[in-house]
Amino acid sequence: MAEVRRRIYVTSPGYDDIGRVLKSMGVGYQSFSGSYDCSLLFVNCGTPDAVDPRKLAEFVDAGGCLYASDLAGDLLGLAFPELFVFAGRGGRTGEIDALVVDRELREISGRMIRIRFDMGSWKVLRHCQGHAIIRSANPGEYADLPIMVSVRCGRGTIFYTCFHNRSQQSVEEQRILQLLVLKQIGLTEGSSVEQVGRSLGVQVNEFRRDFRS
Repeated sequence: MAEVRRRIYVTSPGYDDIGRVLKSMGVGYQSFSGSYDCSLLFVNCGTPDAVDPRKLAEFVDAGGCLYASDLAGDLLGLAFPELFVFAGRGGRTGEIDALVVDRELREISGRMIRIRFDMGSWKVLRHCQGHAIIRSANPGEYADLPIMVSVRCGRGTIFYTCFHNRSQQSVEEQRILQLLVLKQIGLTEGSSVEQVGRSLGVQVNEFRRDFRS
């Protein structure tokens, strides 16, 4: 499980910078330069990099693990049109109470968290051919909608989140993104979140305290 065996590419920042989350955890990565010879690829919301939908689909089908956030959903719609159903960019600013569905993450985060969308026009995900990791618990227009999902495709997996890393992020939001990173690495290495955390020197028990404080 040594980190040197991991090859992680991250696209240039756009409206968010997932690379900042990786750095906060001591996860090494390289900047995406058009090559897909990695085990994990992180695509930032609004990245200026050119990501080829066909090559992206081939990367996942061959066993790659993909992370994408918010407006990168447009790219998912091109690469995996049968897997995701979006309802445009109608998301509004505000807070959403969210249910953590994934059992491994819920054991650490607790059942409910609160997510703030500080910018409007985020992509609303209506449905996917996969599993919700986090789901809206709000009534009204966002009732029961998936906020963070994982979707199997071929030999690989796609993780998508409607919210993303931002400058004024709550502790809960930062921790849930860090947990998602641990889960993705664990998926590619056959390890649990706790095991990946130990390999990186990340104190998962501190996450538990932060969620419950």
